[in-house]
Amino acid sequence: MKIKNVKTASREEIKALQAVELNILNQLKDVLEKHGLRFFLLGGTMIGAVRNGGFVPWDDDVDVIMFRDDYELFFNNQEEWLKDTDLVLVRSNAEVSQHTTGMNLKDKTTTFINKHSVRENIQHSIGIDINPLDFRPVGKFKQCQQALYAAIFSLYNANRLPDHQGKLLRVASAIPLKVFSEKAKSKIWQYFEKKMVSLSDPKSGEIVELGVGPKALKRHLSAELFDEQKWVPFEKTLMPIPNGYDEYLSKVHGQYMELPPFEGQVAKHQTYLVDTEVPYSEKIRDEILKELDNEA
Repeated sequence: MKIKNVKTASREEIKALQAVELNILNQLKDVLEKHGLRFFLLGGTMIGAVRNGGFVPWDDDVDVIMFRDDYELFFNNQEEWLKDTDLVLVRSNAEVSQHTTGMNLKDKTTTFINKHSVRENIQHSIGIDINPLDFRPVGKFKQCQQALYAAIFSLYNANRLPDHQGKLLRVASAIPLKVFSEKAKSKIWQYFEKKMVSLSDPKSGEIVELGVGPKALKRHLSAELFDEQKWVPFEKTLMPIPNGYDEYLSKVHGQYMELPPFEGQVAKHQTYLVDTEVPYSEKIRDEILKELDNEA
């Protein structure tokens, strides 16, 4: 199915997108289970599992999280572990910005061209987001250091104005992003990523999501919330959420079992093109860029 802008997609179109994402998620589960790695549903995907037994009807993406060691192990072994699939695992590096602070597991047989990254020469395909889970360090000073490093990392790694984080942060991010060259920004985020991760200390007994925004950096969450996987129904299969899901969701999302207002029941991504059946090619993106340049 072809969709222009996911933000205004019909429920039928969203279901078609979700079907592809579920297929990717199932393959992720198979690969990680085979190699003894753990993951957990996160964000709206976790809420959907608990409240809906599957996708939130208007949700246009899938979010999962992995402890940092498993996260890096998966990335470092992707070539071997994914060789019999149509999947590719991508993250920003010194040459290319994916405009997201985590990794994305993408299905190469599809197309998903996001407005914020249309000018990047990357794999523009439907995917699911994978984020790392770290530990806070021991002591307030080191915790403040880690939070500062994470904020700098997130700004320059995402390399775009932040979405869904409030207008103030969006305005405040504009100038720092313009000051440095692309090469300099890449060096900055790589340096601060190492610094923030080096401070991670399981002895603190607290976990932290370092790349998802200022609110996450302020939250104090017990590592015991993610001690074990709890397998729950999700779209006629089973998927893992953390054993402390209720406390986690309550602290992060508040009254998560209540539906948002009707006007908030919409997809969050802005896209130029999504195609659940046609593989992405540079030709597709070039045609979109040509249209954009003609409109400018």
